[in-house]
Amino acid sequence: MHNGGTKILSQLKNYVLDNSSVILFFAAWELLPRYGILNKAIIPSFSAVVQKLYALAVQGELLGHMLISLQRAGIGFFLAAAIGIPAGFLLGGVFRTLEKMLLPFLRLLEKINPFALFPVFILIFGIGEGSKVSLIYWVSQWPIIFNTIMGTRGIDPLLIKTGRTMGASNIELFFKVILPAAMPGIFNGLKLGAQLSFIMVISAEMLGSSSGMGWLTKNAQETYKITQLFGATMFIAVLGLIINKIFRLIEARLLVWRESTFEEH
Repeated sequence: MHNGGTKILSQLKNYVLDNSSVILFFAAWELLPRYGILNKAIIPSFSAVVQKLYALAVQGELLGHMLISLQRAGIGFFLAAAIGIPAGFLLGGVFRTLEKMLLPFLRLLEKINPFALFPVFILIFGIGEGSKVSLIYWVSQWPIIFNTIMGTRGIDPLLIKTGRTMGASNIELFFKVILPAAMPGIFNGLKLGAQLSFIMVISAEMLGSSSGMGWLTKNAQETYKITQLFGATMFIAVLGLIINKIFRLIEARLLVWRESTFEEH
């Protein structure tokens, strides 16, 4: 029992040390405004921000805006994945000559500032959901396409040759050799695409919307609701961390699947 208690204390000590900078940041955020070192009207205390978030959550406002933002980001991201992954496979594996011709042009398109294109998307799709989803899709597709191309390019030709020697059909070869081998590259592109889609949905909502987390933040700024402004910003940051963590967990499972696939075949 004594050894168990010592172990728990040791783990707690290590956790506190590893996260000391984060703990100090939130402690300073709470104490400096509370004791008048920072102006509460400009920087509210951490507890006040949490209380405001709780109030918004109880009212249902926070959940409603969060779901709207996630829906927009999700539609743009899944469109980018549905088009970007097949395009990456085709350019990286089937049409190598076409890939050499198109890659410089695609890289040029990638570098266009998406905010410069937003008025064009509004002109084409209107001020509704279409323009926002288009902006998210535009930004999210590039890391997915390029990383899929790189993942497909990096497949060891010996793996494909061995699969053909063993009599695998083209479909079997794709699902049992090519896809597992390219998966790390593809998933790296999906992670980057998901992060960009979430960043862009907030930006698009700030530029022109009447709902979503971006609008909630901008509205708080315009109406000088400082506690809501900090709360919405903090909640957006937490959402981004959660999305990143989810993708890391999925990636870990997929890489295990990839390794087991190679072991079986």
